[in-house]
Amino acid sequence: MREREDPRLDRKSLTELTSFGDGGRQPGQFYAVHSIATDSKGNLYTTETYRGQRLQKFVYKGLAAVTKPNQGTVWPTKTTTH
Repeated sequence: MREREDPRLDRKSLTELTSFGDGGRQPGQFYAVHSIATDSKGNLYTTETYRGQRLQKFVYKGLAAVTKPNQGTVWPTKTTTH
């Protein structure tokens, strides 16, 4: 896996279908990714090692056709605070 992108793979052939993300510290960007995990709903979580201060959650919104090899930075459409 490349550090700055999260590849989506064909599980049978392990061929990369698409990827998203870029280097940086903004939402949807990655800087020193340490861990990647999923939950039972298909959401993706990443944590970063640099100063241990960031967790990102990418919400699963269903399957769609892959239209390009790199989706770029996935910017949030709505900001929420917890």
